[in-house]
Amino acid sequence: MGAIVPTVVDAVDPDALIDKLDVDALMERVDVDALITRVDLDALLTRIDIDALLGRIDIDALLARIDVSALIGRIDMNEVIGQVDLNALLDDVDIKAIVAKAGIDEIVAEASTGVMTRTLDLARRQLVGVDIILMGAVDRIFRRERPTLPDAPKLSATGRPAGPISRIIAFGLDLFFVSVLFGMVAYLGRAMIELFTGNAIQPTRGAGIGWTIAYFSWFGLYLWGSIEIAGRTPGKALVGLRVVGLDGRPLGPGRAFVRTLVFPFSFILGLGFIPAVLRKDRRALHELVAGAKEIVDWGDRQAGIPSALEGWVGRQRDARAISLTAPAAAAPGAEVVEIPLEVRTLVVDAAPPTADDAPATDDAPAADEAHLLAADEPVAAMASTAVLTEPVAPDGLVDASAEPAAEADGADDEGEEDYWAG
Repeated sequence: MGAIVPTVVDAVDPDALIDKLDVDALMERVDVDALITRVDLDALLTRIDIDALLGRIDIDALLARIDVSALIGRIDMNEVIGQVDLNALLDDVDIKAIVAKAGIDEIVAEASTGVMTRTLDLARRQLVGVDIILMGAVDRIFRRERPTLPDAPKLSATGRPAGPISRIIAFGLDLFFVSVLFGMVAYLGRAMIELFTGNAIQPTRGAGIGWTIAYFSWFGLYLWGSIEIAGRTPGKALVGLRVVGLDGRPLGPGRAFVRTLVFPFSFILGLGFIPAVLRKDRRALHELVAGAKEIVDWGDRQAGIPSALEGWVGRQRDARAISLTAPAAAAPGAEVVEIPLEVRTLVVDAAPPTADDAPATDDAPAADEAHLLAADEPVAAMASTAVLTEPVAPDGLVDASAEPAAEADGADDEGEEDYWAG
């Protein structure tokens, strides 16, 4: 049997057999559902090596054969969106947590306050710049010593005495706030009195002195309370000023009250404000009495100056640094005399002078000069105020006070002695 089967298989023509096979009739006789039910998919999947299968897949070739445009074109986006339940999706999203994590509230608050702060600082810088220019002119008139310019890229006016322009603007703002608040309080007070008493009140009839006293009392309370609590009034806060003691600390209630009490007297012919312009510390009468001063203070930020003025100050600082390193100029009226000097090498004999040698004079013969220049060892001539311009004899270089000591050393040491010109 084993020998017959190979012979039969060799005799069968597979192509002719497949041609005679009716595939359609065969597929009709196959029960596909029954075939699938008999397949154990779990056992089949466990026998499949996924890693080996994925390793045999050429991803690049697969993506190259995919027509992405045609694939997207076959997707009905309206139908996809229509199947999404947006309400259920939004119910699952914690909007408050997203806003808190993103810091939306802080971003909006910082953006809104940042614009206001930058605008306010811009106006403050202009006021500081005007005050610096005005006070610089006053200091120049009184020939005061110019302050040392700090070596910093950004200049700060924090702690600088408040100038007159800033103080006037701050007072005008305070005057506006006091008037508005006093008017509101007076109107509400009159309305309450009329409501509970039923009597109509005419504020402009026969009560001028009363309203005046009430207004100034309200103004004084406004100034004293603001300086005592915050160290500044609302007007000074907007301009960027603060009232402090001479030691830089806040004023106590007593000194704040003294300042408020003396403040009206500074308006008498404006004499009380003259020291604020002419004095170096810019303190007015009410500040001198109360032991206080008014300075530039922008709170948690450094007080700046206009960029143009800052550039000018930088140029002045550089020019001053150059002037300090440059050589000093001659005094006015001094005469500069140029003296040409000629230094010649002085060479003398090593032997000490003897009594037979004649002292050198300005009229020494040329032979003596030749003798000096022909010597073997040089003698250094040092001078602090004079310069040798002509050759001289050794006698002229010997210090008279050193001659006794030279004789005591003996004849053997005479040839080793140096001669110095003093």
